[in-house]
Order: sequence, then C-alpha cells, then structure tokens
Amino acid sequence: MTTVQDPPNGYIILTGYTEWDEVAYASYCRELGVATCADTADQALDQLEDAIAVYLEGLVELGQLERKFAEKNIQIHAGPPPTDADTVTVAVPIGKTVRVYAQPVPAPVAALV
Repeated sequence: MTTVQDPPNGYIILTGYTEWDEVAYASYCRELGVATCADTADQALDQLEDAIAVYLEGLVELGQLERKFAEKNIQIHAGPPPTDADTVTVAVPIGKTVRVYAQPVPAPVAALV
C-alpha cells in the first residue's frame, strides 16, 4: 500500500519487527524509527505498514524525503517494487516476527541504484 502523492519511480526496502511487550504486540521499523502496537503480531505489522506510508507521505509533503533517506542511509532502487517476497533477503533477529516492506517512493533519477 502506498499513498505517496508523487508518481513513484523507485522503491525502498524496509523491515518491520514485532514482539510481545507484556500487554500488546509492538512493531518497529528500524530504518525509519516508526512504531505501532496491536493485539496480534499480524495486526501490529499491518498497522506498521500504514504508519510507514503516512510517515513517507509526510516526508514528501515537507520536501524532506531525500534528506531523511541520506541521513538513514536508505537506498532507493529503480523501478517498481518486487511483488515476490522471495526476491528480498533480510537478516532476521532470533525471536522476532519480521515482515519486509518494498515501499514505492518518488525519487530523483540521480538517487536511484
């Protein structure tokens, strides 16, 4: 899911981790510092996907997307995001539930890899 206003011409790979935190499942995107919580791990990761989209939309509206990606060392890949989860590889911490998000983003041609 993406709600970014500008037409996307690239994508980024983000990871969402979730774990039980005494009263709810907490989910966290370490690349962006976005977090959510919910009653189940799947709900927490679904809400994290929505939170990531809102966060990126805000960065686009503020004109801060490129700055934030440079600050966090997030690479923008050319083309549409992969549709097959098997094409993306990430390290999975022990004891965590992980979801990979290939998030479409607008990007200047010079920033694409």
